[in-house]
Amino acid sequence: MTGCPHRRFSGGPCGGAVLPTGYCGACGRAQDGPRLPELPAHTQEFGPRELLELPEREPRPAGERLIRAEAPLRIGMSCSAAGCGIVFAPPYTEGPVPIEGFCPACGARYSYRPELAEGDLLRGQYRVMGPIAHGGQGWVYLAEDTHLGDVVAVKGLLNRYEQDGARLADVERRNLVAIRHPRIVQIRDFVARGDDGGQVTGGYIVMDDVGDGTLAKVAEEVRRGESVLDIEHVAAYGCQILEAFVHLHADGERVFVYGDMKPSNVVHHRDGIKVIDLGGMREQGQSLPPAHVTADYMAPETGTSAAPTVAHDLHTVGVTLRELARWAVTEVPGLGTASFDRVVDRAVRTDPGRRFADAREMVGQLRGALREIRALRGKSDPPEPSDHFRPSARLLGARLGAVPGIEHWLNRPHRDRYAPPVAPVLDLGAPTPAEIAACLPVPRPYPGDPQAARFEVSSGYDPDRLLEQEDERPHSVEISLHNVRVLLGRNTIDDWQRAQEELDTADSIPGPSAVRRWRLEWHRALLALRGAELDEDPRQVAEARDHFNEVHLELPGEYAPKLALAYCAEWLGDATAEPTAEELYEAVFARNPAHGGAALGLARLALRARDRRTAIDVLGRVRAGTLDHTVARIASLRIRAARLPGDGDPLPVPTEVDAALAELRGMEGRRPGDGEPGLSEDEALRLSTELLEWKLDAVHGLSDRPGVPGSGAGRLTARALRRLSAPERALRERLETQYKRLATHHQADARQDLVDLMHAVRPQTVI
Repeated sequence: MTGCPHRRFSGGPCGGAVLPTGYCGACGRAQDGPRLPELPAHTQEFGPRELLELPEREPRPAGERLIRAEAPLRIGMSCSAAGCGIVFAPPYTEGPVPIEGFCPACGARYSYRPELAEGDLLRGQYRVMGPIAHGGQGWVYLAEDTHLGDVVAVKGLLNRYEQDGARLADVERRNLVAIRHPRIVQIRDFVARGDDGGQVTGGYIVMDDVGDGTLAKVAEEVRRGESVLDIEHVAAYGCQILEAFVHLHADGERVFVYGDMKPSNVVHHRDGIKVIDLGGMREQGQSLPPAHVTADYMAPETGTSAAPTVAHDLHTVGVTLRELARWAVTEVPGLGTASFDRVVDRAVRTDPGRRFADAREMVGQLRGALREIRALRGKSDPPEPSDHFRPSARLLGARLGAVPGIEHWLNRPHRDRYAPPVAPVLDLGAPTPAEIAACLPVPRPYPGDPQAARFEVSSGYDPDRLLEQEDERPHSVEISLHNVRVLLGRNTIDDWQRAQEELDTADSIPGPSAVRRWRLEWHRALLALRGAELDEDPRQVAEARDHFNEVHLELPGEYAPKLALAYCAEWLGDATAEPTAEELYEAVFARNPAHGGAALGLARLALRARDRRTAIDVLGRVRAGTLDHTVARIASLRIRAARLPGDGDPLPVPTEVDAALAELRGMEGRRPGDGEPGLSEDEALRLSTELLEWKLDAVHGLSDRPGVPGSGAGRLTARALRRLSAPERALRERLETQYKRLATHHQADARQDLVDLMHAVRPQTVI
């Protein structure tokens, strides 16, 4: 069979086969049918150039948007009388329901026909052009504002005889007046409508015209192959919707719940969005008049509650994003869109208490997921501080990028001069479980904690001192968690047990679950890591990974949980784990090129795979001028020259060591602030000595060839030492000088070890 020539909406090739009918068995498209728009060759070119950027979209001309006044078949018509309220469906009616008439149950009159027609003039100012759409509660018309000379949108009742119409119109009008936000359509005027007796029976809300480019229409255009929707656009839509919801949900005198979020209630207007149709919006706790919600988008608990809640709103945003993502290009290297998917998953959880605490938290995590997607695609955005974690002051895995101390040459196993000059294997510097627990980012205190002020610098906060709960004030979860971290920094079983007691205390203190649950899980993971080292039990590292994964599910837009998971996966060496340590480190490092810990982690993984070049390349990506850049440069120098652990060919060619030594000479004597990493004279001496040892090892190994007695890895003879190659003799003499210099730089107790090394490396004297 012929392969399908089309691509999937997600971006990759369909991969299906064309059936004898001429249609693909996977995507259903005709083999010779129109293709979806072509995508760029590289993921870096996918989506917008800038963070949160949306393509410009102008509204269609007014005349093209008018529709015929037909029956609103998508709406379930019901009786006008509030006391009756039956829906016109069996057993009350059969067949097509007339769009106007009388209720078969109580006889009340109804009409779902548009009330306004072309040419009607409202209050002598708004000349109606015709209807353009209808929602769950009203018809929307276009009209010309004859005073200002522009086009406006006018919303009236769907059923002009709705007995509760005046109250419904007044509720929406008051809500629109109360809410002023650039992401919400703006009200301009209100025109009351009355009956022949002068009684107000409803009204018309006059709003800015924002066009008809709803997100439902955007998705339909993509489905037809007329445009491309990228996952970055979907995330940007979500961030802007949530900006509006942050404003609606803001704590104040009036907290509003939108109620009916869905793609058809959001318009892509120019380079942003506008939330429309506020007819379902209610003040929190308001149950009358009943809010309109859409079954496919509403939260499960809303069907049994009197009114939608903030948690319901977040659920509707999650369902909206999931629906849009079905049509989006999701080609992203590494972790791909996993963090975006987890943001959506948390928003639509069945239990409202396990969703995001509020719209502000959700938009923060969605924005983080978007930044991660862009970083994995190779795009660079300015860094943003985390709302939930403080960066660690200590660099995990820094031993790989550290200049060896003098102890590196002390107490080595004795080697006589006839042993081959095998240099020590490079220590990859993988952090221990205890180091991981001590050096991970620290959660920021919950601002609502009753003693949160004690953790401010201005209050004299000391992160290394235990704190006491104050009896006269409510007990603080954050004080207990602080004490957990302090106690884990000590090295006894008793302190570990006290830390467990502090965590149990924190767990027993009441508080909002959505903001404290992940903090408890984080500290349970730290306890498990510390316990793994104290008990020498690797199973506790796996337990820590499980706890960190719970944090990751709660905060998918943060990189701290990914970093913690990466360290655990690396330490456990589980190649089958998903996501892998490499994917997690890359997600952190791509998003923050200044993060030396993630770069060192990637380098260690590459070195274990015998890939020296990849390790050097990844360290070269650490941003210059940052604190971790010097560590990365030193690690790169050592990797270029080092004998690597494991079997195979563990040594580089000598010319690579020469290049590293040349680079090292350029770093010696640089002062802090010069803009490039610098080393003191003593640091350069120690590092160059280590590199020269590896070079001698490599040069000696090259002499292992037939016809040269005593060469290679076997034990040497006096004759072989007298007949050394010129490069090896020169190296031995240089190393002898290096050891002598080290001996003069350091204390007397180090000199004997260095003198022994001088004798072992010195070439044989020819007599």
